[in-house]
Amino acid sequence: MDLKSIFCMDCTGSVLQKLVYILLMMLCHKIHSHLATELEYKVQENEEEGVYIGSIANDLPLLSDTDCDSLAYRFMKEMDYVTLNSESGEMYTTKQRIDREALCPIEFHGAPCTQEVNVIILCVDQYLKMVKVKIVILDVNDNAPFFTQQVIKLSIPEDAPVGKSFGIDYFANDNDAGKNGIQNYYLENSQNVFHLKDGETPFIVVQQSLDREAKDLYEMKIVAVDGGLPPLSGTATLLINIQDVDDNCPVFNISEFDVQIPENMSSNSVVAQLHAVDADLGPNAEITYSYGNRVQDESKKLFTLDSTTGLITFSGNRSPETSPEHKLTIIANSLGCKPTVVQITVSIIHSSKYSPKLEISYIANQADGVIYLKETAPENTPIALLEVTDPDHYLKGALHISGDVPFYLKAYERSRNKHLVLTSQLLDHELENQYEIVIQAGGPHTLRDLTLHVMVTDENDNSPQFNQSSFEAFIEENNAPGAFLLKMSATDADGGQNGEVVYHLGPDALPIFSIERSTGNVTVSITLDREKEKLYRFTVSASDQGVPPRKTDIIVTINVLDQNDNVPSFLTNDYTFFIPENFPRRGEIGVINVTDLDAGSNGNVTVSILNGSSNFLMDNTRGTLRCNSSVDREKNTMHIFWVEAVDGGKPSLSATAKITVFVLDINDNPPTVLLPQSNISWLLVPPNTPQGSAVAEIYAIDHDAGINAVMTYSIVGRNGPAPHVFGINTATGNITLQEKLLRKDYGLHQLLVKVSDLGQPQPLHSTVMVNLFVNETVSNKSYLEELVHRQTLFTEEEETESNPCPLLQTLDIPCSPPIIPIAITMIIVSAIFFTIALCILLSMKKKSKRKELYIDAQIPLKINLDYYTKDWNDEQL
Repeated sequence: MDLKSIFCMDCTGSVLQKLVYILLMMLCHKIHSHLATELEYKVQENEEEGVYIGSIANDLPLLSDTDCDSLAYRFMKEMDYVTLNSESGEMYTTKQRIDREALCPIEFHGAPCTQEVNVIILCVDQYLKMVKVKIVILDVNDNAPFFTQQVIKLSIPEDAPVGKSFGIDYFANDNDAGKNGIQNYYLENSQNVFHLKDGETPFIVVQQSLDREAKDLYEMKIVAVDGGLPPLSGTATLLINIQDVDDNCPVFNISEFDVQIPENMSSNSVVAQLHAVDADLGPNAEITYSYGNRVQDESKKLFTLDSTTGLITFSGNRSPETSPEHKLTIIANSLGCKPTVVQITVSIIHSSKYSPKLEISYIANQADGVIYLKETAPENTPIALLEVTDPDHYLKGALHISGDVPFYLKAYERSRNKHLVLTSQLLDHELENQYEIVIQAGGPHTLRDLTLHVMVTDENDNSPQFNQSSFEAFIEENNAPGAFLLKMSATDADGGQNGEVVYHLGPDALPIFSIERSTGNVTVSITLDREKEKLYRFTVSASDQGVPPRKTDIIVTINVLDQNDNVPSFLTNDYTFFIPENFPRRGEIGVINVTDLDAGSNGNVTVSILNGSSNFLMDNTRGTLRCNSSVDREKNTMHIFWVEAVDGGKPSLSATAKITVFVLDINDNPPTVLLPQSNISWLLVPPNTPQGSAVAEIYAIDHDAGINAVMTYSIVGRNGPAPHVFGINTATGNITLQEKLLRKDYGLHQLLVKVSDLGQPQPLHSTVMVNLFVNETVSNKSYLEELVHRQTLFTEEEETESNPCPLLQTLDIPCSPPIIPIAITMIIVSAIFFTIALCILLSMKKKSKRKELYIDAQIPLKINLDYYTKDWNDEQL
């Protein structure tokens, strides 16, 4: 139930109830006006001190209803990065920069970053109102993406089909939000084997068939890029390990071979060691050995086969009836593979008093029965000398080397019993660093195989190799000294100190760059300026620790990215242009030269006109100032305005320049005759007027300037009793009496006067009718007016060649030849204008004393004569 229902239960309520209701409603309105109000403002982080945020006074319309003359605004809790003007209610940023990421942790970046504070409004120290102010902190791209784990490992099976995707559990972080946060990922140096599929969860997509046995590890960079302008990025190393699958089967390196053992061989002696190879790893490479079904039981009992190792030993269970030859078929099995088979023929030879012997003499360096041979040893290098002693001639056939090894036997000095062991090709420590040379001899007698162990020692025969053909880094200018640029990476296939890689800058590198010797991290020691240098190229060397060392050089390119740190610059701060009046619209006035040392959008400058000048406009396509409207020198001789050049940076920078455009005069105004004001005005000339007296004056003005405003006067038509009685001064326009008036000269004289300027290239002119009535008095006004209104037939006069120096002639100064400098002429003309103006002022003072008023003309004559019009009062005639 509301207040109205309580106090107005019916329309006949008492006056007291109605009064209480009104008071309560006023009280509720008063309480509501004092309740807290919420205002919201926005400001970017990292703004400089003094940036305007908003005005509480302007945004609270209810404050205008208060009758308080002095309001005060105060924060209930002070803020380090916002200040409040207690008198105006305006908020500004302080010296302490606003850091959005510090105020709003990353886990809240999905929502706007807001800071709230209560503001109380006081009226003469009395509480008036409380306002809740919410400040929304807008994000700027001041943080680059980063990975919490710099090395990301991913395992992919080698049988993964092309197009198969594998998710990555590690994401990059970016303390910025919105479009300034991470927008996409991509891979660097993936060798086109893998591709990154971007999305909410990045996936690694296989693009080529994999083979662990060919390459088991891929190293590349995963790059996270944000959406700022310019974008920032962060990288991490992605290691993709290729997992083994059982896609290889066991293989023997030989399909069959013969073994001879003596009949007196002791039990558990080794007969042969089998070795099948499976290129897979782990359980996929496990091999079991077994006898074939055709192997006789007697042979199985005599020769024991280890199913795991492939070792065949002599059991010693031999009887006189035991066969001297045994054929053993050995099968190597692996899960899911077709078995591989090797055939061994074991011959048991009869013991003799003089058993064959095989002795060895080492030629190459050896220690503890191991031959050490440099990998740089040339082909046909001898490593040992073999000598066979066989007095009973049990051995049949020549000695031979079993298996595929890069060694061979050669008879020594044509002796059948001595053989050299030599290399058959160049050796490579990095491909194979040890060999077992098994030397065998044929025949029925027992002769144990001779095994030579050869170790190939490493030589510094490999130079360091970089993992890419060139290196390139990007860094924004104005970086902090010591900033990281990039990491170099090279490997050396040699071992030991021959394979230890260190890095050096080449002699072409500037001293501002440095590289960490062991890690290859390249840094710059100074703050870079793109406007001074935008590209650096230098050499980096990777060398090993061998003696002598080997090195590889590579080119490093450092690109300096632009920041908007240069203000647009005008060629001059004060431009002056001259144009003639009536200049064509859109006509080009001049070039406004402005430059900006920045690049891209930071260097794209737009020039605009300030202070609302609509007479001109800027053509930013050509950088020219153009006229936007017609200009009239008679209205405005000079235009002054300002232009502003603003670049396209974020935030933008600007500069201003002053423009002055002078409007030059052209002859576009004909003379305007002010006196007489009409062609029907007339003047009375008494007959007794002395010869040479001035009887009338033509007064005209020209709105042009200079020579375009210099006027000449001439009579081009006459009508009357004596046409040549009157003459005119070509410079002043004064009409004088040339001859003494006679009786025959009485009557109306009409003169058609031409007023012409001296403008170039074409003078302009006006004409006026001067009516002079020669008589003592005017007795019949109507008749005179009728004569004035009649169409006049003039006696045309041949115009004489216009005098180029009419004013000089008036002053009795001879006209100078055309070669006199224009400057002298202009000085004289200025003096004449000053003289004429002075005469006009004196004449106006004299005219003010006359009782007879000239109605049509507003400018008086310089002589004591007035024109008469039809409105003249008859009583004055």
